[in-house]
Amino acid sequence: MFRLITLFSLSLLLIAFSQIKKEFDLQVEITAKEVEEKPKLSPPQSFPLKGSEPMDLSPRLLEPPKAMEFIPVAKVEEEGLSCGKPKDAIAYKVGVDYYLKGDFLRAEEELGSILTMPSPYKPMAEYVLGLMRLEKGQKSEAIKFFEDSCKFPHVYRDAACELYYALNFELNDSVPKNENPLWSVIYEIKDKKNYREPNCQNVVFKNYCNYVLDFVKGNVKEEYKDSTTLRMAIVLFQAGKLDEAERLFLEYSKPTKPYRDVALYYLGLIALQKKDTNKAYQYASLLETINREYANSLYSQIAQRDVLLARITYNITNDPSFLELAGIVAYNRGDYQLALSNFLEAKNIKYAVYSAIRMGDYKTAYSLLEDKREKDREDYLLLLESAYWANLPMEEPLKAVKERYPELYKEYLGWSFFRKGDWLSALNYFEDPYYKALCYYNLKKYEDVLKVLQGIDHPKARILKAKTALLLGKPSLARSFLTESSPEELYLLGLSYFMEGEYERSIEFFKKVPKDSPFGVRALMKTGDALYNLGKVDAAKQVYWEVLKSFPEDPLTSQATLALLGMEERELPPSDRDKLIKLIKSYLQKEPNSPYAPELKYQLADLLIKKGEKKEAEKLLIELFEGNSPLKYKALLKLASIEENKRNKAVLLYKVYKEGNSEESALARKELVKLYEEVGDQQSMAELLEGGDLSDKERAMQIYANIKRWDKARAIANQLISLGYRSSSFDNTLWKIYENTKDRNILTALTKSQDINLSAKAKLEMAKLLKAEGKPKEALEYLVDISLNNKGAQVYNSAILEGVRTFLELHLRRDASCFLKRVDTNSLSQEERVKIERLKKELPKCEVR
Repeated sequence: MFRLITLFSLSLLLIAFSQIKKEFDLQVEITAKEVEEKPKLSPPQSFPLKGSEPMDLSPRLLEPPKAMEFIPVAKVEEEGLSCGKPKDAIAYKVGVDYYLKGDFLRAEEELGSILTMPSPYKPMAEYVLGLMRLEKGQKSEAIKFFEDSCKFPHVYRDAACELYYALNFELNDSVPKNENPLWSVIYEIKDKKNYREPNCQNVVFKNYCNYVLDFVKGNVKEEYKDSTTLRMAIVLFQAGKLDEAERLFLEYSKPTKPYRDVALYYLGLIALQKKDTNKAYQYASLLETINREYANSLYSQIAQRDVLLARITYNITNDPSFLELAGIVAYNRGDYQLALSNFLEAKNIKYAVYSAIRMGDYKTAYSLLEDKREKDREDYLLLLESAYWANLPMEEPLKAVKERYPELYKEYLGWSFFRKGDWLSALNYFEDPYYKALCYYNLKKYEDVLKVLQGIDHPKARILKAKTALLLGKPSLARSFLTESSPEELYLLGLSYFMEGEYERSIEFFKKVPKDSPFGVRALMKTGDALYNLGKVDAAKQVYWEVLKSFPEDPLTSQATLALLGMEERELPPSDRDKLIKLIKSYLQKEPNSPYAPELKYQLADLLIKKGEKKEAEKLLIELFEGNSPLKYKALLKLASIEENKRNKAVLLYKVYKEGNSEESALARKELVKLYEEVGDQQSMAELLEGGDLSDKERAMQIYANIKRWDKARAIANQLISLGYRSSSFDNTLWKIYENTKDRNILTALTKSQDINLSAKAKLEMAKLLKAEGKPKEALEYLVDISLNNKGAQVYNSAILEGVRTFLELHLRRDASCFLKRVDTNSLSQEERVKIERLKKELPKCEVR
């Protein structure tokens, strides 16, 4: 990265400090590699949780009016009425008179006559006719009159509209969209789950409006006690007052109470918030027989809390959507291996592929997509992408998309040349200017990069243009392309000022680079270089030491060490090991109590080991351990790496495994496993692997099975099954464990194996067990499953014959004959062929009835 141009002895220290500068190899500083790679397609960061929000059941509680409210019909005055009056006016006046006297028959006759003529009295006549139908209890007919009456202005229009809305609510459980100050609120509650207070001042249904107002506020109204009490409980729940809400819901959870399902649902949500999943499951179970929709929603709320809960929910409900949910939960928390297993079990190939790509397992992604029968454009895109990064041949997938998706064919044919380093050929196939620019960049045709990307402003293009400008020695041009929106851009801004000798400005940008980003350690190193070039040697030393402490395994650590020692000695850091060892020893001799001494001792020991001077290295490492250094267990790990006596090596590693920090312990465990494997100590190796990740647990299970520790193998198997773990080797070992333990849970898991032979063998075994238990019909389900999904399996024909025998035992001879037709004649043994011929003669002809 950088080098000291000049080293000074003490006699030359008076020479101007400005002559001492740290430079860098610009190509390496900018890219840390010689070429730019293809950008990777990135699967979604996360998947949405289906039904992630709890249901809001308040609209279910809102009840229609218990009594209809309306404006009474007024008597029509006789003043001015004569034989010259229009017929409709006379008919309306007479009809109203009859209505007010209670003579509905004559009233309907008079008012009905108005409906047949164009008349301004028609809406009022419809209103009165609607009231009469309402009084007779003929609500479905009344609603039509009120609907028509509501369409035109008249004295009773508000009443007609409100009666229309009220009857709609009562008969259809919905309210049309409207602008009424009361009924628009009802519409929003029912359709939008929006709760605002109604204005009751000018409405017809005043009593009902007061109920709605109390409902929205969460106040109890005696006339609508059940509705408003449960609404109050929901408002309390939403406000986080769980204990108060729970008391109200418990009262309504009793079998005789109305809205019991609503109460049970919210009790389940409260149990979840109180982290009592067992109680939440109990409420969900009760809901299954009362309201399946609410039960499924509650199960979903439980399942999305954790992968294990999602799988438990699947086992309870047998609903495969919860397997998918288990995968989504694992994926969203970054556990892509577990997500992959669950998605495969749920048969969601797309999400399984995303998981494999997130893990960087492009071979698995390719295999899954290759086996998929029907592929869409995204499938082919990911297939080609996986082939590229898995370094697999691209000819077959390219051939498959050539006609169907020619743009994909052209692009990935370009990438196939790009992968080989033939950037000139790749140029001919890329349409995307950025991809073309990558080729020019790798060909070191930097002017062409800037031409191709002219006017293109997306982040990747800007960064590539900035790197190109720096390589052309144009730092101010580079800055014109950069913003401060990413760590890499901040780093490049810092470099541009460093190139111009503006070290203070460069430090401003280097310090803005997050330390946990890929550019964090590089920015820290350049900060030290800039401080050194400013003459702030002590500040530079502190920064280099921070590199050593914060990034001990990074390749830049050795450069930080050289920088520290070079500044102390004022001598040129030699490139060969012997001079470097001499430099470190000299520093330690002068500064034995330096805070940097432990790390430098460790690095010195490492250099001595590489040189072959193990005895001196051992002495340094023992000093680090016995001196209670923070590197004591790291020193033990290094000692163990050079210890030839396997027993002593095991002792050292075990001490680190038990006493070191998590990272050191994990490294020690890994080395112990290797050691136990070398000496053949299977038991100890399995015990260590048991504490590792899922793949380590599988390996432990396999070892326990090999040494016939069936109790241990069985326990790990069931643990992995509960987590949805899957692999071909895992399933094969499961069968071995089942044969020796007869664990029914393991057998059930094997029936779902991706290996059709194992799956068929497990299903056949399950069928035989069920028959032995006197459950032939349940046994047949597994045998029929084999006939549908496991054709080609080794035990396929055995399963068909077992199915025929089972049908015969149930006296279903015709069904036995039809089932026999499913036999695979291409794979019959001679013995099976004889049995089948005999059965065909004995059984009736298979006829579909």
